[in-house]
Amino acid sequence: MFVRDGTLILDTGRARPAFATPGDTVLVAAGAPFGYRAEAAVMTTTLLIDTDYLIEHLFWRYLDLIPDRDAARELAAKLYPDPIQLVRLGEQGIERLAPTLDELGTLTETHQDAAVYFRTHALLLTTLEVIVPHLRHAPIEMPLLTARERATHVASPRWRAFRPVRQEAAQVAELLHHRLAERWRVKDLAAHACLSSSQLRRVFKDSFGVSPMTYLSILRAQEMARLIRETNEPIATISTRVGWAPQDGQASTIFRRYMGTSPSNYRRHGPPSTSPEGPGIGTIPARTHNADSRSG
Repeated sequence: MFVRDGTLILDTGRARPAFATPGDTVLVAAGAPFGYRAEAAVMTTTLLIDTDYLIEHLFWRYLDLIPDRDAARELAAKLYPDPIQLVRLGEQGIERLAPTLDELGTLTETHQDAAVYFRTHALLLTTLEVIVPHLRHAPIEMPLLTARERATHVASPRWRAFRPVRQEAAQVAELLHHRLAERWRVKDLAAHACLSSSQLRRVFKDSFGVSPMTYLSILRAQEMARLIRETNEPIATISTRVGWAPQDGQASTIFRRYMGTSPSNYRRHGPPSTSPEGPGIGTIPARTHNADSRSG
């Protein structure tokens, strides 16, 4: 909440209220008890930013240091333990941001076509660029990934760095995409690529960063998630369709590893990173407050 004119009296749960004056920005975490009242008339602009959107940026910022988005969420909780922060940008800082905030307010009231979508992101990142250097954060050390965490990044198979892809590896990857449900063994895949099993493992990992079997597991988990989202088929039927026998429990174990939740929870609630409010941001344009506002 950017205070552009007037004074807000903040109720942050502490014995003494805090005051936000022109040039101040109040940051409130989702679910934090918080209220405010205006001292006479106050003009503010409020950005409603999806928490998962911010977690995603934190994950990509520290991609080489944290294994997945759940770890990024835990890191955020350690970095920013205060549910409410009062950031003092100064009146000149708010004046410089005013055109950006006003344009955000206008764009988020319109249909988000491609141009508007990317323009909205650019404006939001411009705003965050101004705020983030002023945030208080706890001093913590970033732990290095273990070998196991590096091998099981919760992500689609992709390059972590630019690497040449061997033709044999690409051929095997395409085979797995098109014949996902078959009961593959490494020696069967190696035979298709005219390589030995050990050669295939080395060539495939050099190209895609994971072994052929890990690659297959990720593809199956992704396809299983798609079928859970888009069909009403029983989960046991879906696991069979993607190549897992439901009776051996492999489907649920591997699905949880790569999707972060069990298949049944995924069907009920969606991915663990989803928000009840839905993705994206909302913007409340500059307005005048004359009454109390409380949330929790």
